[in-house]
Amino acid sequence: LRPAKWTRAASCPTGWLHFQDDCYGYFPQEATWRRAEARCQSYSSGAHLASIHSEEEHNAVAGFIARSQRHDDDDDDGDDVWIGLHIPARSRRWSWADGSELDFSAWDSHRSYFFLKGEHCAVLEEDTGFMTWDNDSCNDRNPFVCKYRP
Repeated sequence: LRPAKWTRAASCPTGWLHFQDDCYGYFPQEATWRRAEARCQSYSSGAHLASIHSEEEHNAVAGFIARSQRHDDDDDDGDDVWIGLHIPARSRRWSWADGSELDFSAWDSHRSYFFLKGEHCAVLEEDTGFMTWDNDSCNDRNPFVCKYRP
């Protein structure tokens, strides 16, 4: 499991974004949401699919993914990217995989009604430069972004 390579940050692995106190890794390998979360957890203690808590963090992550996808030779078109937001089983509320508070959102104003469609996992949308979120089927396969605090 290798993140796309493009930058080096002091306390993060090569190819990862260092923003504030956290490290973010972009993984171009497509996986279901559950598999992507498992891969993040296996990477490092405390790692999960990324949670986003401010506009500044969102901008940093969106820019990092856009640059990473441009440098990913395996994909010419770009893809939506999994983040850690989902509706857990037997719940009707969005929550972050890392258990942190849902205190920021950037939902696409045209998103579908997810309870009818079973789209209980969130992506950063490629066609808006990763600046908006949309709900998607958790069984779809997408690249993903992990986050952890070193």
